[in-house]
Amino acid sequence: MINKLCKEICAGNNIRENLIQLNQTVKDEAFMEYFLDEYYENEAVFVGLLDHEDAKVRKNIIKLLGKVADPVLMEPLFRHYQAEETQFLKSDYLAALSEFEYKDYLPELKKRWEELSGQELTKHSQEEMKQLRKLIWKLDPPKRHTFSGYDMENKLLFIVPRGHEAAVLEQMEAVPETSGKTIPGGCLVTTKHLEDVCRIRTFQAVLFDFCPVTIHSGDGAVIGEKLLNAGMLEYIQKRHKEETPFLFRVEVKGIKDIAEKNRLAKDLSEYLEKYGKGKLVNEPSFYEAEIRVISGSHGSRVFLKLTCLADERFSYRKYTTSSSMNPAKAALMIHYVGPYLKPDANVLDPFCGTGTLLIERAMAVSSRSMYGLDISGQALQAAWENSHRANILLQLIQRNFNDFRHEYLFNEILTDMPRRGGNKTAREIEYLYHLLFTKGDELLSPDGIMAVYSEEPGMMEKELKGSSKMQLLKKYPMGRDQVSWLYIMRKAGK
Repeated sequence: MINKLCKEICAGNNIRENLIQLNQTVKDEAFMEYFLDEYYENEAVFVGLLDHEDAKVRKNIIKLLGKVADPVLMEPLFRHYQAEETQFLKSDYLAALSEFEYKDYLPELKKRWEELSGQELTKHSQEEMKQLRKLIWKLDPPKRHTFSGYDMENKLLFIVPRGHEAAVLEQMEAVPETSGKTIPGGCLVTTKHLEDVCRIRTFQAVLFDFCPVTIHSGDGAVIGEKLLNAGMLEYIQKRHKEETPFLFRVEVKGIKDIAEKNRLAKDLSEYLEKYGKGKLVNEPSFYEAEIRVISGSHGSRVFLKLTCLADERFSYRKYTTSSSMNPAKAALMIHYVGPYLKPDANVLDPFCGTGTLLIERAMAVSSRSMYGLDISGQALQAAWENSHRANILLQLIQRNFNDFRHEYLFNEILTDMPRRGGNKTAREIEYLYHLLFTKGDELLSPDGIMAVYSEEPGMMEKELKGSSKMQLLKKYPMGRDQVSWLYIMRKAGK
C-alpha cells in the first residue's frame, strides 16, 4: 500500500487524498520504515510539495515531513513557515518543527511571538500562538510564580489513604487555629498556619478548596463560568507574588467514559483561557495551577492544586525502585507505631529496599543505630543516596536476612515485606515470612517491638499463630482492600 500511494503522489495523481491516506497509514510505526524507503527515493518530489498551490496538500506534506524528522528538512520547513500566507497552516509548521533540534531558530520564534502578541488574534493565530509557546517554553521555560499565601486563612482538602482520615485529621487539628472534618479519602481543613499543617507527613496531596459548593453541571463552559464568578483568578493571584499569567491544566476525576472526560477538560480549559482576562494560559507541560474537577453522582466539586507551594517533605527520595514504599504510607505506619518507639533504640529493617521506612523512623524519634539489609545492590545504593540527602546515617548491608548475624540485639524490627510477583513465587514469600519470625526472635531483644507492613495477611496470621514469642499489640488496615495491614507486635520478655 505504501508503495502504491507514493507512486500515485509522485505521478501527480490525487495528491491530496493520497497524502491524507499516507498520513493515516504511517501512524502505525510498523509502516513508517517502508515509507522512509520510498521517501528517500523521491525526496525532491515530497519536499517540493511544500510549494503546492493546494493548501490542504501543503498541510498534509508538512505533517508527513515532521514525522520523517530528517535534520535537513528543518530549514525548508522554517523558511516555508515564514513565507506561508495561509494562516491555518502556521501552527502545522510549528508542530512539525517540534520534532527537530530547533534551538537556532529560537530568537526568530520569539520575535514572531512578540508580533502576534501585539495583534488582535483570530482562531488560527491563537493556534499559532499556542504552538509558538510550546516551542519557546520547551527551550526557555517561563519563570515560575512565588507562593505567598502562608499567612492567610486557607480552606484545604488533604488527600489521605482511605480509612485513615481520622488519624490524619487528629494530627492536623493539633496545629493551632486549625479545624476540619473527614470525608472519604480526605480531610477538609481550615487553617491559619498552612506551613505547619503542610509539614505533616501522612497526607498524600493538598488541594485548595476555593469554591466550596457543588456544581450541578457536566458542561465545561458552565463550570468555567461558575469558577471565574467564584473568584478563582483573584484567589490564585492573591496567593502568589507576581502578577504575570498563570499556567494551568485541567484534571478530571470520577468520570469513567474517556471521551466524556476529555471533552469536559477541553471545554473547561478553552473557557478559562478565553475569559480569564489573559491571566490563565492552558499549558499542561508547565502548569502551576491544576484545576481538579472531582465528579460524582450529585455534581462536581472543583479544587486547586498550586504547584508553587513547595512540598519538601520527601525531597530526600531522589532514587526509588518499582517496589519502593510510598513515603506518606511509611510515615503513616510510623505514626501508628509511634507510641511504641523509644529514643536510643537499635533498629533493623531486614528488607529495607531504598530506605524509606528507616528514614521516616529516624525523622520521628532519635535512635542509637539503624541497620538496613537487602539482597539488591541497586536498592542499597539508592538507600545510601537517599539517606545522605536526608542527613541520616544508615548502616546498609547487602546480605540475605538468613545469613545476617549481629553482636547486639535490636529493640525494633520494622519492615515492608516483599511481595509475590516478578521473580518471587508465593512459596518464596511464605519462606520470608517464616524467616521474619525465626530470625526476628533471634535478633530482637526481650520486650522488643516488631512492626510489619504486609500484603499477605494469610501468611502473617499463620506465623503469628505459630509463634510463642510474638504478642500482637495492634493491627491496622492500611487499605480499603483488606489486603494491606500493619501488624505491631512485642516479643515476650524473659
